[in-house]
Amino acid sequence: MKPGFVQTENFRRLKDAEKLVARRGASEAGLVIVRGVFGVGKSKLTERWAAESGYVFIRAKETYTKRALLDELADAMGLAKGGRNIEVQGRIIAKVGVDMVPIIVDEADHLVRSTASLLEVLRDITDVTGCMCFLVGMEHFPMKVARYGHIASRVAKVVEFETLSIGDIRATVNAKASLGSEPNAPALPMDEDVVAEIHKQCSGRMRLALNAIANIEGWAHANGWKKVTLADIKGKALCTEFSGKPLGVSANRVK
Repeated sequence: MKPGFVQTENFRRLKDAEKLVARRGASEAGLVIVRGVFGVGKSKLTERWAAESGYVFIRAKETYTKRALLDELADAMGLAKGGRNIEVQGRIIAKVGVDMVPIIVDEADHLVRSTASLLEVLRDITDVTGCMCFLVGMEHFPMKVARYGHIASRVAKVVEFETLSIGDIRATVNAKASLGSEPNAPALPMDEDVVAEIHKQCSGRMRLALNAIANIEGWAHANGWKKVTLADIKGKALCTEFSGKPLGVSANRVK
């Protein structure tokens, strides 16, 4: 499978939100919430986007304290972590204030607990610098943030990550499917009926779509296929969920 991320409709929604928030009136309203159900590609897409754009990316943890959050931000920015919390935060603010690089926090649900103390750490940074901060969470994350009005008032935009369209699946197949693991390996063409079957079985989830493409690549390699037709994958389970039940076909038809 080829490396890189696919510029899906969700990616375009993200970029549109970035442009909109960049033109905001209130500089302190720099928070952007990115929400969606599991498996639609929020983490991979935002991490790749950050890497290619030079943005700061961290993944929040269940065990986070204020200091752990500051230390990970400092690490991501190449800053020293010594000293008190306020000193580490000061270095982060100083760098962000100069570079004005957006911050992306994945698994942001972990930032909301019985208090908003972890969100307050980020609010201080965005308030002082005016930089954007993207908070990536599950579908109910905005409701968690809404409990804290002084934080919610700084949310400039909520980006809805939706399940993949069939056009997204076609773009993913075109960008990722290959006949080998090498970067210059030839593409593996798939008929439109195959794309439709992937879309059906993965239920519009990027995680499962990538698993389906990987499985098809394996079968193509084993059978010498140069192009994949619907007949090639008929009756096959292209991907599975945790329950162990194949998607789109019954278990007794798995081959």
